[in-house]
Amino acid sequence: MTKIVITGAAGRMGLALIRCSQQRDGIELVGATERAGHEALGQDVGVLAGLDSLGVVLTSDLREALAAADVVIDFTYHTAVPGIATLAAELGRAVVIGTTALDDEECSVVERAAGKVPVVWAPNMSLGVNLLFAVAKRAASVLGAGYQVTVDETHHVHKLDAPSGTALRLGEKVAEGAGGRFDDVMIHDEGGQQDRYPEGSIAIRSFREGEVVGDHTVAFENAVERVSLTHNAFSRDALAMGALHAAEWVCSRRARLYDMQDVLGLS
Repeated sequence: MTKIVITGAAGRMGLALIRCSQQRDGIELVGATERAGHEALGQDVGVLAGLDSLGVVLTSDLREALAAADVVIDFTYHTAVPGIATLAAELGRAVVIGTTALDDEECSVVERAAGKVPVVWAPNMSLGVNLLFAVAKRAASVLGAGYQVTVDETHHVHKLDAPSGTALRLGEKVAEGAGGRFDDVMIHDEGGQQDRYPEGSIAIRSFREGEVVGDHTVAFENAVERVSLTHNAFSRDALAMGALHAAEWVCSRRARLYDMQDVLGLS
């Protein structure tokens, strides 16, 4: 039985994780946290998630919550990640991170934590999206040059970062497959304003619409054909189930930084 703590438990992803954790026989939810001062502190997280009482009270004390845990699952905000990763490493707890938009220093803290405990860190925990990463890389290696590559990502209007971490990772995988450096060829066209892109570029187009959970399409196009690879997330449960899968997997691994490609054997 894998004992988990969920940070940001009263948020959209936190509530999805709580709900989905009750559908997996190998998972036991032993703790759930939110930032100090959050209005839901002290409430039973099962009730918050629309379930029966689970006997787990929302707290702001992560150290106490981790005392009985094997792993912490984090979907919070980039500035909170370093503190969570550092504390988990201090206590010898594995970590699963789905939070994106970390800056260089925040990334460095996660990497240092991974020197002490196993960490799975991925921009998207969905099993389908991670299969898309692998297929996009393979497609780029097979098709080669001569195709304009675009990565379209659409998310809900509440999402603050653009492009999404998933879109960036898709671009990286395409660049890897083509044998190039993503940083050298990436263009971010927010809202898809441009009609044309430089030859050899990978254009990422970001859109924010309604309550879209997450749609991503990688397209390879030239004068004679277009190849499109698409993933549509209908519910945050797709991300939650992937994160729970990663949590079960990571607890038996040695200290190192992993991603979902490792979890699924796609590396």
